[in-house]
Amino acid sequence: MQNPILFLSIIRIGFFQKLFYTQSVNKNPIPYLIAVDGGGTGCRVVIARPEGGILASAEAGPANIATAFGTALQTIIQTASEAWQKAGLEAATMPQAVAVLGLAGANLGDVAQRLKRSLPFTHSYVTDDRETTLRGALAGADGCLAAVGTGSFFCSQSAGVIQSIGGWGFPVGDDGSGARLGQDLLRRVLHCHDGIEHHSDLTRSVLQAFDDNPAALSTFALSASPHDFGCYAPQVIKAADAGDPQGIDLRTATVQAIQSALDAVGFTGQQPLCMCGGLGQAVSGVLDPAYRDSLVRPRGDALAGGLAIAQNISNQSQPM
Repeated sequence: MQNPILFLSIIRIGFFQKLFYTQSVNKNPIPYLIAVDGGGTGCRVVIARPEGGILASAEAGPANIATAFGTALQTIIQTASEAWQKAGLEAATMPQAVAVLGLAGANLGDVAQRLKRSLPFTHSYVTDDRETTLRGALAGADGCLAAVGTGSFFCSQSAGVIQSIGGWGFPVGDDGSGARLGQDLLRRVLHCHDGIEHHSDLTRSVLQAFDDNPAALSTFALSASPHDFGCYAPQVIKAADAGDPQGIDLRTATVQAIQSALDAVGFTGQQPLCMCGGLGQAVSGVLDPAYRDSLVRPRGDALAGGLAIAQNISNQSQPM
């Protein structure tokens, strides 16, 4: 069953690559690789040698270039610099590395091009996190992927053809995501206050955190970021696991959104299915049997995918 608000785009391998790779790699060997994974939850960076082997890593707060460009840019550069320093490398040599950045929101507008112009790397490739996550999870094999964290997107790969939906960002996208679940929880709290729904321990506790003042909750929501909403998702999962009726109902709706999206990218129950992201892993055990029985462990994460692409670039071959 296809969720009507989701849009399906059939993408052949290589289409993700929007020519944000700056300059052709020259014939001199490039000694280090940098992979960056950034989104509404956090920013992660790893430094590696082309022949393999992680030298260092670093993590920081949210880095969503679509919703907070300046902050995300600063976070990315600072986190990469921290990892570079941890690796014991000279700061002046960092621009010589091949940097691959898989970032939530990079598929929207011109943010990827703007970021590329602002980066300190001579060789940089900016893409959205679908490409790096899919590359890491499936390592080129056929299968389906649900990446469900603060945001969400869904992909399948079969015989060299990629189908992808989602990745449109909050608030109009991110179905089944942590941000959407947190927003739904706050909406449910207000419904309970108004008598449309019945309060549970979960909804009462959330309202109490706002001093039992629904206007304060509404005011918070007006300026809340996807990360702010997403912080409520663990409360829903914990409450659902404990049998809270509102928690169960909200979690069920999230699972249904995830399964509908997987159906839309061609999941049939015959392919391996990877669930990535904090919320994806949290709800994997309550998927319907056809989905749960197809679950496999991802072969790698988005950073592994980014390093694989960077390796290809350093070898003067095209990613994917």
